[in-house]
Order: sequence, then C-alpha cells, then structure tokens
Amino acid sequence: MRKPMKRFLLFMTGIAMLGTISSCKEEGPHKEDIVKFSAAINTQPAVGTGAFEYNKNTRELAYNVSYSGVVPTAVAINHADPGWERGVALFPLSGFSASQASGKTRVLTDAEVRQLLIGQLYVNITTAEDPTKEYRGQILPVE
Repeated sequence: MRKPMKRFLLFMTGIAMLGTISSCKEEGPHKEDIVKFSAAINTQPAVGTGAFEYNKNTRELAYNVSYSGVVPTAVAINHADPGWERGVALFPLSGFSASQASGKTRVLTDAEVRQLLIGQLYVNITTAEDPTKEYRGQILPVE
C-alpha cells in the first residue's frame, strides 16, 4: 500500500513541476524575453565564470565563459539528473580558446529548456591531460 502512494505523490509532484515550468514564459518569475544564468567553475586547477542568456524568442543560449588553469580540448554543455551528478554531453560550445568560449548555441529543444530552467545543465571543460575529469560549472538562474 505504501508503494502506490509514493508513486502517486511522485507523479503529482512531477505534474506540478511541469506546470510551473511550462507556465514560466507567460507568468513565471522570468517575464522578460531574455533569462540570465551564471556558472562558477572551481574544480582545481580550473577556475572561471560563465554568463549565459537564454532568448525565449529564438530559443538560443548565448554564452561567455572565461577560465584559467587548464588548456581545453573541448568545452560543452552537459546534462545531469540530478544536477550534481556526472552527466552526458549535449552539445559542444564553438568559439573556444585557451581562456574563453563565447557565442550562441543551436536552438534548444523543449527538454533542454526544461533542463536549463531546473538547473540540470552545466558547462564542462575537457583537457588532454585528464580527459575523464570534469572541470565544470553548474548553470543556474541569476536572481
């Protein structure tokens, strides 16, 4: 009897969260067309910051990520559920150099927008020295 009740409560919580996320564009906390996010990279020896802007009209995520302490072979946006876990790469960020990545992503899918809004996306730097290590910063809304 306890298992069906847990499943029901989990199901209802999911529906409530989905309703909150889907109504964000019209009446949510972010009424503007541009929603701002930030990330802090503090995985030694890498340190850095990221500024992100999600455009609700074009569905693109603009990014400007600066970092030091590592030489990247790739910079990507990853997804993890829950957000603090190690995740999979969704798409690479173009325009990266030894100290910065900036540009715009492709159009995000509905699932990626939801993941962005609930804090399940992070920026990840990959290096040749340790290709399995994550130098990451969780992408979170700016309040």
